[in-house]
Amino acid sequence: MQQSHRISGDKRHSQIHREGSSAANRLLVIRFLANNLDHSRFAFVVSKRVGNAVARNRIKRRLRESVRGCDVHSGWDAVFIARRGVQNATFHDLNRAALNLLRRSRIAVSEGQRPNVAAVDSEVSNSGGESTK
Repeated sequence: MQQSHRISGDKRHSQIHREGSSAANRLLVIRFLANNLDHSRFAFVVSKRVGNAVARNRIKRRLRESVRGCDVHSGWDAVFIARRGVQNATFHDLNRAALNLLRRSRIAVSEGQRPNVAAVDSEVSNSGGESTK
């Protein structure tokens, strides 16, 4: 994840915690707040209660990868907070939990909003490279 897509600094974390909205499931909590940027930024918090440094860093790497694979709207700051049961979760479970929270918070593009790439490709190839719309 690029440095510009990460939230750094206590001040912004505190502001998101104080002013932002939240959603939760059994593995994660997300706190989010709009920003005035042309991209979204993310932070990942894993408490020392969750495990040792190796386990915490592994969870953060998995969360970063989950978010990287999502199609997200621009203009949001979001902080993912891991809950205690997260160290026993598989990558698939963690990925599903993160995507669920991103969709519930309207940060991620829902399945219904995603453009159908196959339909666009066939439309372009049928028209000789020009769009019919």
